[in-house]
Amino acid sequence: MHFRFPAVALVLAAALGCSTTPPGPDPDPDPVFTATKVAGDNQTAAPLVELATILRVSVVEAGNAPAPGRALTWTVATGGGTLSAVSATTNSSGEGTARWTLGPNAGVQTVTVAVAGVTLQLTFSATAVVQGPVDVLPTLVATVPIPANYGIHDTFVRDGLAFVLAWNTGMRIYDVGNGRSGGSPSNPILVSSIVTSANGVAGGAQVHNAWWFHNPVTLQKRYLFIGQEGPASVGNTSSGDIHILDVSDLANPVEVGFIRVPGAGAHNFWMDEARQVLYAAYYNGGVIAVDVSGTLAGDMSSRIVAQAQPGGSASTYVWGVMLAGNTIYLSDMESGFWALDPITLATRGGGFNVPERFGSDLWVFGSWGYSGTWGTRGGVRGNAIKVWALAGNGVPTIADSIIIPDVGTISDVAVTPDGKALVATAENLGSPGLYIFDRATPSRPTLKQRALVTNGGLHTGEIAIIGGRTYVFAAKNPPSPALQIWDITGVVP
Repeated sequence: MHFRFPAVALVLAAALGCSTTPPGPDPDPDPVFTATKVAGDNQTAAPLVELATILRVSVVEAGNAPAPGRALTWTVATGGGTLSAVSATTNSSGEGTARWTLGPNAGVQTVTVAVAGVTLQLTFSATAVVQGPVDVLPTLVATVPIPANYGIHDTFVRDGLAFVLAWNTGMRIYDVGNGRSGGSPSNPILVSSIVTSANGVAGGAQVHNAWWFHNPVTLQKRYLFIGQEGPASVGNTSSGDIHILDVSDLANPVEVGFIRVPGAGAHNFWMDEARQVLYAAYYNGGVIAVDVSGTLAGDMSSRIVAQAQPGGSASTYVWGVMLAGNTIYLSDMESGFWALDPITLATRGGGFNVPERFGSDLWVFGSWGYSGTWGTRGGVRGNAIKVWALAGNGVPTIADSIIIPDVGTISDVAVTPDGKALVATAENLGSPGLYIFDRATPSRPTLKQRALVTNGGLHTGEIAIIGGRTYVFAAKNPPSPALQIWDITGVVP
């Protein structure tokens, strides 16, 4: 059998080959695209600062006509910074933009942008410069190992004494400049220790935080309040009491009472010592105010004079509380940053303002507030410090976010007593440790220095002035838990 199709094809080919009319152009040729940098290249700023000029590119096709809808892919190539956009498209004018926040290290950093239809990528450069003298660094002056039972969670420092909260190892008091035992920040001397009772809470004493109460009426320095952080489930349940210790004899502390909120557990404290009121964050229990005047002994739960769950029963999980001026501020893991009345604990404003991350600790100084973020929420890491503008009545409004790349949690923030520096402790991933920001512009603190602490980072940092120098008493995480004492004097002039 013979097929005739090849012969037909040859005839058609021959006919086409004999045509006297040349073939016309492709009626819809692929346009040729060109991409150029318009703005944002070669800027200079401090590390961890968003650049003032937005990165901008222009894409045109043949004839210089704007090319809208072209896909853009922005990438941090070097330096470890962050971008406001990763994938985007050009607008109707053929332009695409991204905001660039520099990474934590000084030096040249780069960002690239790939444009669909353009072979070569564009590269933007910026230089991160540490402002001021670079020879003043945080100095680690002492490391006090803590038994890995879990380790250390927090430190309260006052009158040259450091009250170290060491989980099931208990509470330890160190002379770090008080004079009673000859200790100093570089040579802490143990004064005494005590393991508080479990009070029936699963997991043991779980000593987490403390406040040494200086009574302005009796002039006594008798009571130490300790928070017990028992088993918990973020956003749902918690457990643990407030334990009351008589420390009138610092060498022999004695547990004398407790405060309990049924179905909830204690976390961080603040005090209005003038009014003799203890405020305590109580996770899903919200915040409580406790009258701690007079003699304290036994079950003091009846002394709770106010309690509030600002986010409601479904969205309250308070991490930290602070009294500043005539306002109580809360950082809630679930519902953000709140302002409350200090007497009634009625909500003044704020809340539901950090939807993308879990909140952690907070600090307020003047008309500005700062709060950390924790863990991972919906795939977003807790690597942001939130900056809050505070109205005359204390109501907060989000003003900015400082992103610290390559950390998992910013668990503690505090401002130095002179207001010059913001100090943060960071945990996990590749760049945990101590971060110090210059508050010359309180609305936009800039990174001044940092000290990396490998193997877990730092959980908390307590600022104290001792002998005219500024120290941070930091809790180093397992696997090698320790109290670390950092001298940060002069880091921010």
